Amino acid sequence: MSRAESPGSAGPSRPDDLPAEPDVLAPTGFDAWPGCDVHVEWGVTGAALAAARGDAIVVVDVLSFSTTLAIAVARGFTCLVYSGAEIAEMGGPEAAARRLAARPLSKQRRVPPGELSLSPGSLLRADPDQRVLFTSLNGASVAAASASAPALLVSGLRNAAASARTARALLTSGAARRITVVACGEQWNSVEPGVSGLRPAVEDWQGAGLLCRRLGEAGLSLSAEAALAAGAWESPDALLDCVSARELVAAGFAEDVELGMKVDVSDVVAVRDNTEPSGRAFMGRRSPG
Repeated sequence: MSRAESPGSAGPSRPDDLPAEPDVLAPTGFDAWPGCDVHVEWGVTGAALAAARGDAIVVVDVLSFSTTLAIAVARGFTCLVYSGAEIAEMGGPEAAARRLAARPLSKQRRVPPGELSLSPGSLLRADPDQRVLFTSLNGASVAAASASAPALLVSGLRNAAASARTARALLTSGAARRITVVACGEQWNSVEPGVSGLRPAVEDWQGAGLLCRRLGEAGLSLSAEAALAAGAWESPDALLDCVSARELVAAGFAEDVELGMKVDVSDVVAVRDNTEPSGRAFMGRRSPG
């Protein structure tokens, strides 16, 4: 029996419990996307819609995709980022890695020194300057959904100020019409087996908020969602007892939480290289001063 169920209950609510049609239908011509410089959305759908509208996208998945990539690019890694579904279409991790001339991540998070996994700590103990195939359930899926965006960044707490400067430069250069910060969230099945769906994650909301605060301080206009996220930012200490952090600590990855909670310790940002043949390679870029 799932922890979300109790004797005599019908179990957790499911998406198919929802009505087939929305109870409010926006009138023709309604535009849900605000006319401002910075907006915040959630997950794969928000990312895909923002990309289709020509926004630069900043992916925020603090625990741990954003932290892992921040460390990787700061150490000279080239990060090929694909969703799990895309890697499966290429024949699995080993076949995809061969096709992309990259090293795959281990399927296990805990690896010996020198091996690579989604654990940020593993990147600190591996040789630098490697070409690696990265995937993750949330961050990589959002990055894949953002593939058509004119510019794509991955940001966490470790490089928030640098990411804000880099994103602002995209607007001032005319490379994008707006910045959409996408908080990735988590999946319920990681903490409640058998229960599916997106779990909004406070660490990603706070990570998006810190970035939006920095962009607002730089003079960019914020949507209501971006302004609320910016106002919600407090400090990394407020996140130490969030569900995702407690989950990692319980699994023996307290170091990953510690690495993810450091703020502005790096001025290197993971930015997609639009000239790389795969179109999915993220390289380290030092932010403009």
